[in-house]
Amino acid sequence: MMNKIQIVAGIGEILRKEDDFLITSHFAPDGDNIGSCAGMYHALTSIGKKAVIVNEDGFVERFRYLFGKADLPFVKYSEKLKKKFGNVIILDTATFERIGKVKELIKKDACIINIDHHPANTNFGTVNLVDEQAASAAQIVFSLLEKNNFPMDKKISNALLSGLLSDTGGLRFANTDKRALKDSLRMLKYGSDIAELNDRIFMRLSYDETVKVNRIVSETQLFRKEKIAITYNDQQNDPLIENEPVLMALSSIEEAEIAVFIRKTDKDRYKLSLRSKGGFDVNKFSSKWGGGGHRNASGIRFEGTYEKLLKDLIGDLKRTALEYYA
Repeated sequence: MMNKIQIVAGIGEILRKEDDFLITSHFAPDGDNIGSCAGMYHALTSIGKKAVIVNEDGFVERFRYLFGKADLPFVKYSEKLKKKFGNVIILDTATFERIGKVKELIKKDACIINIDHHPANTNFGTVNLVDEQAASAAQIVFSLLEKNNFPMDKKISNALLSGLLSDTGGLRFANTDKRALKDSLRMLKYGSDIAELNDRIFMRLSYDETVKVNRIVSETQLFRKEKIAITYNDQQNDPLIENEPVLMALSSIEEAEIAVFIRKTDKDRYKLSLRSKGGFDVNKFSSKWGGGGHRNASGIRFEGTYEKLLKDLIGDLKRTALEYYA
């Protein structure tokens, strides 16, 4: 069994030796997801490699700055995509299933590099670099690239620092440890600006999105005894581009320790994003329902009627929370 040093060196060798990479991550891409993918993409193309980023869901336009004015290498999955890849890099994803339909683009005998920081990672790759002590997947990618002497520049550091800032709430969340701060400082030496990136990540939203977010948040239900704030959106009829502004608003409610954002994506199909502020483990809860993530941030997919979702899943969450906070 290889140790971590050997794994890092082995991945570096694959990245330099092979070509034509598929880079992907979990559906419903967030900042760490996109930042890690962008950083890996820039690192590979800087040494002349071909690469593309594919995700089951669409790109979050707020992160367009990570690619400048160049054509966007981020592609939303479509059945029209016929090419299958033999070299695959999966980032920030706990299980193979969470890349969704993108798995249809992967050859059966593909070399899969799995780089992640989720405690529930199943080591599904051909090569697995999992570091659950890292606050973000972007940090693991950054260390991997540095240790393998990849040429680093502001474009790469902007992408990876954006990932780190996203998963630590701009270095405000409880996972902002000494390592996160040290890694941030290391990234700054390549020209990145934390203030500028935090502004782009957390402080910018289009007018239309702002109106939608305000409407969705205004319909929040607060369950005081359970300390849960829940809201809903019909993505089919009134799609919201980003989830995080809603979740940040719900998480700011003083009386709520748990935030839940439910989105209807199709008939009897829903996606739930859960956040918690303190000790309540939303990852543990989500795993009961086939989802997963981190202690304080996780997701679940649910199939069934909305009434069944509220009765069964949300009912279970309310009972679990009431027991925990009692």
